[in-house]
Amino acid sequence: MKELLLESKGIRTDQYFIPPFELREGELVVINLHGGPHYYEFKRILIDILIGKTKTENVKIKRPLLYDNYYKESKFRRIFFPTTVEAYLEKNANLESEFIQKIYSFPWVNKKTKFKEFYWGYQKVVFLCSTLSKTKDIVFDLAGQHPESAKISYEIVKDMVRNGGSAILIDSESEFKEECDEFITLEWLVPYEEVYKKLKFEYL
Repeated sequence: MKELLLESKGIRTDQYFIPPFELREGELVVINLHGGPHYYEFKRILIDILIGKTKTENVKIKRPLLYDNYYKESKFRRIFFPTTVEAYLEKNANLESEFIQKIYSFPWVNKKTKFKEFYWGYQKVVFLCSTLSKTKDIVFDLAGQHPESAKISYEIVKDMVRNGGSAILIDSESEFKEECDEFITLEWLVPYEEVYKKLKFEYL
């Protein structure tokens, strides 16, 4: 049996329940949080649990997962000293990894491309490859990406998983239900109106 990376016996709050699941080496698990105003807040909470930042007795992490985070450039830097892809990767990636060459294989980016010059969805592909240059076990999302860049990201992760990596996608749709090893759907325990009233809107 393949190595167990993460075991969840279920994540329950007073508002929702995420059913039990496991992540093993060479597997891709999708967790559907549903779309809506709650998504970003719930996603951030779940990410912190899955990467071990927030401890919970129902989730056991056997091997660390890294979140595919994104780079937020300050307004001052964006205007006067915009960050290039090359500069970002030098600080945030393993330059010896095949995923760096993967980035430069796309027609919309080169070493001198400034982040402010290209679409957010493509930026997320760069962030994803940067993360994969450092680990083969990740948590990622496709938030804010258009269908083309989301598909590129998903295919990159699928290839990585086929080669022994592991991943958890935190999604808001059922698009990849038939393209993963396990599909988990959040279950509401209260009417959505009650959920909405308690949202903090801190993660948008």
